[in-house]
Amino acid sequence: MFAMPEKDRTRLVKTAMGESPCDLTIENVQVVDVFTGSVFAARVDVTNGVIAAVRRAGTDAPPPGKTVYDGKNAFLAPGFIDVHMHVESTMLTPENFGKAAIVWGTTTVVTDPHEIGNVAGLQGVEYMLASAKRSPMRQYVLAPSCVPAAPRVESSGASFGAAEIAALLELDGVIGIAEIMDYLGVCHDEARMHRIIREGLMRGAFLQGHAPGLTGNALNAYLAAGPQSDHECFMEDEVLEKASRGMHINARASSIVDNAHIAASAVKAMRWSDSVSLCTDDVHASDLLEKGHINHVAARLVEEGLDPVHIIRLGTYHSAREYGFLDIGAVAPGYVADLQLLHSLDELGKEKPIAVFSAGVQVSDHGELLGEPAKEAWFIENNTVTLPQINAPADFELRAPDETADSANVLVINSNLVEQMQQGGKAEREKLPVRSGVVQIPDTERLQFVCVANRYGTGERTIALLSKFYLTDGALATTISHDSHNLTVVYTDTASAYAAAKELERVGGGICVAKNGEVLCTLQLAIGGLMSPLPADALVREIDKLEQALSELRGGRKDDALLRASVLALPARPGIIITDRGVVRGDDLSWIPVFE
Repeated sequence: MFAMPEKDRTRLVKTAMGESPCDLTIENVQVVDVFTGSVFAARVDVTNGVIAAVRRAGTDAPPPGKTVYDGKNAFLAPGFIDVHMHVESTMLTPENFGKAAIVWGTTTVVTDPHEIGNVAGLQGVEYMLASAKRSPMRQYVLAPSCVPAAPRVESSGASFGAAEIAALLELDGVIGIAEIMDYLGVCHDEARMHRIIREGLMRGAFLQGHAPGLTGNALNAYLAAGPQSDHECFMEDEVLEKASRGMHINARASSIVDNAHIAASAVKAMRWSDSVSLCTDDVHASDLLEKGHINHVAARLVEEGLDPVHIIRLGTYHSAREYGFLDIGAVAPGYVADLQLLHSLDELGKEKPIAVFSAGVQVSDHGELLGEPAKEAWFIENNTVTLPQINAPADFELRAPDETADSANVLVINSNLVEQMQQGGKAEREKLPVRSGVVQIPDTERLQFVCVANRYGTGERTIALLSKFYLTDGALATTISHDSHNLTVVYTDTASAYAAAKELERVGGGICVAKNGEVLCTLQLAIGGLMSPLPADALVREIDKLEQALSELRGGRKDDALLRASVLALPARPGIIITDRGVVRGDDLSWIPVFE
């Protein structure tokens, strides 16, 4: 649902004056006023999906509308707006994501489809737009700026330059350029990023940022180039410096990173927080079902001590203003009736709203979706996994440069990204035995092999060692490998790695667990190796099966192993990154040799 409802100003005026009946009256509610921070008893009249009047209790009011909804003194707030997210991270289609998220009170999202863009190019982005139109919520799209994120050190299934960005910006529903992750290219005014940003500037489009750790001159340069926002803040001082430079700060609590405590602390230190809004970035399907969406970010900020009404303002009015949306994000005359009815403000975000309205149409009732139920979604079949370099288990051997040596000093990548960042991206090495030219792992509980193989037919691959992944047996393979989404395999033996890789090539991508050279469990993600056509509840059941199989290979551990595996190859982050072309440092993209 992209289009805003058409506003018949004459009818709105007549309805407001009591001269024409409205379509819907929501009565007996406590309106959350995001302009003044007050909460007051009122009724709200809606005409053609737009709020015509907010009438305070005790004032003269015309008869109610054709349909009356009794709010029973609950709190009526604007629908939440997510300013930055990747639908692909839910592993759901935009259609089924919308049906799962709207019951939690999110009525508008701004999405970055760079995951499918890296896999399937323009066709992938066009699919996301088409699928979103089948959703009950409003989904805007940003043109992916970094396909691939770092072309010098990785390869993907597509490449977007200025021409592709220009073409996407002309499509209905595309409102800007998505997170500009190549901050090094921006700060050094490299030609590719300069041209991409220029396409947005010429059209007055929103330029979404991605600037982890940028400060001082680099931050000044990044903002001078054009990007306007950031969701990658990891310290309070970083938030305050960026906000003081006019940057929009997106407070985030995702399935991968929860920075709510940092955002809350910074907001408390600000005199004005008009530039702070809310985003989820990456939410997995199971978290979406169990905890929700933007409501979960709101709940985390309540836990961190922010006022609930202030949080609602951050997640509605501020989010709308960040993108220049002038008629969503508030309960007021002339605003689109994207609304949620809440049980409590003190427990904000902890439970599903009593009701959710999208453009004046009730779409959920006590957490249950109304209208067409979620079902297996439409998608374009296209197997994007081609592995000409994987023909036998031996292709997963880590071979020493000197095949006659009996040992070698090998790079070990810490899979705990937080520890990586705390260590400043320091490269660790370990002396390991070599037999017949092949590196051996004496302790599989402590060390594993990791391979990132290009899945688009180039034949490139890199093999190194991984620590703190705790895989004691078998292999985990995934085509969810941000952001180029090549094949990432973590393994203890080559037979299992080979079995898992060939299984994903057969099914068109997804996640696979193997042991003793046999496939144990596969989560097929037939849409670009990233998304499933299944509705959320059915998909979560499949994910649970996979996680159980993986847990059995990790000594019963149930943690963030899938998330860790999915970001090992992400070059737009600090730390040590392994791509299909080699190993690099994230801060400067300099190469690190696997063997000393």
